[in-house]
Amino acid sequence: MVFKRINALIKRIIDSERSPAKLAFTCALGIYIGIAPFIGLHTALVFFFGWMFAVSIPVLFTVSILIHNPWTMMPVYAIDHLFGKWLFGVLEIDYLQWDPAWVETCNVFLKEHTGITGLSLSAFLVGGNLLAIGISVMLYPVMKQVFTRYLAAQRSRDKTSSFTEATTDDSTVKEYYNVRILRQAQDERE
Repeated sequence: MVFKRINALIKRIIDSERSPAKLAFTCALGIYIGIAPFIGLHTALVFFFGWMFAVSIPVLFTVSILIHNPWTMMPVYAIDHLFGKWLFGVLEIDYLQWDPAWVETCNVFLKEHTGITGLSLSAFLVGGNLLAIGISVMLYPVMKQVFTRYLAAQRSRDKTSSFTEATTDDSTVKEYYNVRILRQAQDERE
């Protein structure tokens, strides 16, 4: 039941957009928002990026919420922090010195009450942003190719089904060709 609803949602998302490049860009932005380390600002980022880049806000929100939701929030944030620590280690930068003074107070509190040590705000922010940008950029061409193939198959199915329906009477044939011409003009503009 749940998987059928998720499949239907994904199909509606893909069918809502006619341009595979724009759909792939929207999904890449959604992936960035979902992985980005801006705690509490994900919804605001959806509306801001939707307005700034003129992309579909429902698609952007859906993709970002598939990545950043209550079940995946902590693992995503942990990976952001670990990637930042690893990156600073490779570059031989002491990430703890980049943190503001109040982070040290939080680290002392966490060490006393939970035993967790070595948390770094700078490693979290730098690692999360670079990881989000990297994954988004890597997945854009893959998504563009997948959406191009899917939309092409969808259009060929639509044309086939429209043509078989159109052969029933002359008025429907004229309407079919008018719709077809309008779709071709719309595709050329994109």
